[in-house]
Amino acid sequence: MDFMEMLAIAPSEGPWPDLSLDQTSLMIYTSGTTGHPKGAMLTYRNAIYKAAAGSISNGLTLEDISLAAMPLSHIAGLLVGLNIVIYQGMTVVLLHRFDPDVAIQAIEKYGCTWWYSVAPMNRAILDRLGKDTPRLTSLKHNLCTSFGIPLTEDMAQQWNELTNGCVIHEASYGLTETHTGDTFMPRDAIRWGTVGKPVNGTEIHIVDPETKEECPPNSAGEITVRSPGVFNGYWQAPEVTAITVRDGYVLTGDVGKLDQDGYLYFLGRYKEMIKVSGYSVFPEDVESLLIRHPNIAQVAVIGIPHPHHGEVVKAYVVTKPGETISSEEIINWAKDRMAHYKYPREVEVLKALPATSTGKILRRILKERHKASFG
Repeated sequence: MDFMEMLAIAPSEGPWPDLSLDQTSLMIYTSGTTGHPKGAMLTYRNAIYKAAAGSISNGLTLEDISLAAMPLSHIAGLLVGLNIVIYQGMTVVLLHRFDPDVAIQAIEKYGCTWWYSVAPMNRAILDRLGKDTPRLTSLKHNLCTSFGIPLTEDMAQQWNELTNGCVIHEASYGLTETHTGDTFMPRDAIRWGTVGKPVNGTEIHIVDPETKEECPPNSAGEITVRSPGVFNGYWQAPEVTAITVRDGYVLTGDVGKLDQDGYLYFLGRYKEMIKVSGYSVFPEDVESLLIRHPNIAQVAVIGIPHPHHGEVVKAYVVTKPGETISSEEIINWAKDRMAHYKYPREVEVLKALPATSTGKILRRILKERHKASFG
């Protein structure tokens, strides 16, 4: 049936349900980077709290114009591209998918002042425009997530120069189960290597994963989050929900630390930690070193079984356009620059890495690929 015909014949009166802020308003599936996706039930209260916190902490006003290039089906894309915009009454320029030429045109045509991106998007625009400065000068603030490639301080400086002053920094820490946006970066006190401080109303604690005792500043442990953004649980999975939420805190499964000033450092995920001869290796740590190779455009790291070391590091890399490099060359390069337990024992060169629509690398798929190839 035609939708307009359905509206025409539909009754004009109820029945209308009674709603409350604590009822589920949407269900977002987790990205499934380490396991199968789960439906996180988020409430109206979760949504309005994070819209308000994100708007206030980032200093947004009615006059700001946002560029939305991230999928609205992703929790971060929804929060930044739609919810914050509606809450603040801003103007938004919506792109149905990212294209560097279209993004450049949209920013300059509509005078966008604010953007949430992932690092490969900024890299693509920098490569397209080169030294053609200044461009995109309406941009004042750019939140950026290191998916695929890291946002480095050097890239941030290039972006600042290209845009004649746009402030760019790592976007906030967050997860689907908390309606994301749990931290923010003070624009006047950017601290590289961190994901900022907790937004107003959010508590973040680092606890020992075994004892659940709180860790002292600058000590690594499991990141736990409590706020009005915490979800209603996983759909049809009460047992998993009970494991994930304790006393109102979401046990994230992420490893991090808080410094003495309250800045959060995200170090990796416990499920993805690689145990090499008793040493703990986080994939992000090795990836941040390998990406410095001049011929590597993207990299993802997993742990694979080893008869003597328990596990060893395997790297999947994508080379820059026009560049070639052998696995042996990468291994030798890494061996000279990393601790003996960190450098990859195996390297596989791919044309592309498996990723979500937002660019988050799916290491789960890489593990399945290795298992299918080698058993």
